[in-house]
Amino acid sequence: MINSIRDFIENQTYEIENIMKKFVEGELDLDTFGNELQEKSLQLTRNIVVETLEEMDETIRNSAKRQAAYVVEKKGEPKELLMPLGRIRFKRTCYTSKKTGKSVYLLDRVIGLGKHQRITMGAAAAILEETVESSYQKGGKHASVSAWVSKETVKELVHNTVVEIPEKEREEKKKVRCLHIEADEDHVAAQFYGKKGDLEKGENGRKNNTLMPKLVLVYEDIVEESGECSKSKRYRLTGKRYFCGLYSGKDNEKLWEEVRDYICGTYEWERLETIYIAGDGAGWIKAGCEVLEKGKFVLDRFHMGKYINRSVSHLLDSAEEVKEEIYEALEKGDQREVRKIYKRIRKVTEKESKEKEVNESLRYLMNNWEGIQIYQEEPGGVWGCHAEGQVSHVLSSRMSSRPMGWSRKGADQMSRLRAYRMNGGKIIDLLKYQEEKKKREEEVEKKEELVREVRRRQAGRKYAEQLQGSIPGLEEHSMKWMRDLVGQGISYIA
Repeated sequence: MINSIRDFIENQTYEIENIMKKFVEGELDLDTFGNELQEKSLQLTRNIVVETLEEMDETIRNSAKRQAAYVVEKKGEPKELLMPLGRIRFKRTCYTSKKTGKSVYLLDRVIGLGKHQRITMGAAAAILEETVESSYQKGGKHASVSAWVSKETVKELVHNTVVEIPEKEREEKKKVRCLHIEADEDHVAAQFYGKKGDLEKGENGRKNNTLMPKLVLVYEDIVEESGECSKSKRYRLTGKRYFCGLYSGKDNEKLWEEVRDYICGTYEWERLETIYIAGDGAGWIKAGCEVLEKGKFVLDRFHMGKYINRSVSHLLDSAEEVKEEIYEALEKGDQREVRKIYKRIRKVTEKESKEKEVNESLRYLMNNWEGIQIYQEEPGGVWGCHAEGQVSHVLSSRMSSRPMGWSRKGADQMSRLRAYRMNGGKIIDLLKYQEEKKKREEEVEKKEELVREVRRRQAGRKYAEQLQGSIPGLEEHSMKWMRDLVGQGISYIA
């Protein structure tokens, strides 16, 4: 650190003065002036970081405890690391453990770097934050202020991030009478499932390349937000919580178990009377009623209307009249009348393909009869459908609204990350939890004595005394933060 500061004072201050002179004389515009000053400041910061790391490496190398447990294998081994402030390169020592015979970089362990880690947590968080909103390419360009990473690196980061963080226990659970759940899925194009070339072809010769990440939205109420002078009404869902992921096959039960655990941890289960689960009638949605014992399925009006419209579209001028008859029969709960209406529709349907649509529409209504009748039985508890809009906002806007292909792993991870961000989560907190969990799971031996010695040695270095006389005005107290920083930064040595 001393050398970095000395070099800055002796050399860089003159360059900064020249930059200021060019700006004042009009040779540089304001943005260029600011950018050049910023780069000088960032370079000083990077130099201080590098010098500090190399001094810590020297402290470890001179440690008596280290000498008792590790043998120096090779000095000056280079390490490149990407940080939010840019890319740094420093040298450290490789050791051999006397006990295990394995090679280890003790400095990497002290500062918390993984064996093959090339990106710090802060840079990784910046990449993921942008990637979740835009693309792998743009995420790579947001890695730091002066460097970027490839799309392949971003993809690996997305795939390897565990989207898991425990919920903070609520001091007092919410008391509500009913909750609402809306469930649907997006249709995402698969580039491949597990590896390139593994897409199967159907009977029509086309590739089966559709992935369907699921979305479950839990919310409490609908609040009108539009003002008195507003021409159109606007509404907001309160208490929103998203759950997303592929959850294919048996994992579907796991999805609903996660929803159940969230509800039980957030709301007083005894006070909760009903959980309305709205959707298009798919089996995975209705399965939620089996896991959530207070759940009641509701067929959303969007899909119900879509099937009805499809069954009468060929009736031309009579279409609206027949639709009214169908809706009236549905409101009365008269299955027999609904069947009679569809029988009449079939009699005037000539095309075989259209007759198939009519039959599918009737079958759809009958299979979801209870989900339709609940509108009449409990009109105060059943509300509108927002699932299509939620899927568009949470998933489609990033995953399927533009031409792009996904792997199964990538689609699952991105949908989970999208849900995490929509729930208000911060990527940096996710990465911190992941790192802390990893450290807790590791078995680290013979670390405490060496850590304490490194801390004592590093804290005992009086940088200010070495600098006094060469840098006017520099007082000892101004460097105390450096000793504290080094002491706090040393976490463990294996």
